Amino acid sequence: MKKISVFQIFIVLLSLIPYMGCDSSVTDGVTTNKYFISGGLIKNLDLDSSQTIIYLEKDDSLFGDAIISIGADTLDYDSISEVYSMVKTASLLPAGGYFLKVKDLPWLNESISFNIPGNFQITSIQLPDNRVNNGGDPVPMEWSLALNSDGYFYSVNLRDSVYVTAGYSAFVTTGAASVTIPRDAFQQYTDLDTGWYYVYVCSYSGAPSNDYLLPTTIPDGLLNNISKLRLTGRFGAIVVTPHDSIHVTLQ
Repeated sequence: MKKISVFQIFIVLLSLIPYMGCDSSVTDGVTTNKYFISGGLIKNLDLDSSQTIIYLEKDDSLFGDAIISIGADTLDYDSISEVYSMVKTASLLPAGGYFLKVKDLPWLNESISFNIPGNFQITSIQLPDNRVNNGGDPVPMEWSLALNSDGYFYSVNLRDSVYVTAGYSAFVTTGAASVTIPRDAFQQYTDLDTGWYYVYVCSYSGAPSNDYLLPTTIPDGLLNNISKLRLTGRFGAIVVTPHDSIHVTLQ
């Protein structure tokens, strides 16, 4: 009888390994954990401040043990509000390309590129110098272009309600750096709300979902824009202009 060597037995055992435990699910050899991220970076030129807020879920539960960074800055984790955050002055956060890095080693190590749009400002509101808008008529408005922008939306709110209530916000769909503010923007609580309104234009890139440090809310319509093997979700940046004013009266 021909003898079987130890080496031949070893080769046979190696060939059987893929079939051992065939009832278990197939993995990539590391983990099947799934992560979901949601948030945004807001650079507010009116306040000369910026704030990044990020929520991270791991397997459908909020997760606070990851390391999240933008450039050389690592975000702080607040265990009470369960968010990652970073606050800086706007002047210390120049426009350009950045990387959002999310790590939960050894399971997750992703780098996501995004842009912070360039600084810009409102250049024209078609009203007298005293900014009086008698009767709350529609008001044409223009602004300068922001580099690296995916689009714009504008915000209108009563001066005493800015950063407090939702106010009025809408995307600019014309493709131009101009819009006509409709009557609806001045009818937030009654048929016509008189008083001083603050007006802003916001340039965005990606799909930010963070309303912190915004004078009003982000309009509905932005969708998830992150699709990695284990990390999905939504993130982007917004730059807010210095405000202009409109005084709605009823004479």
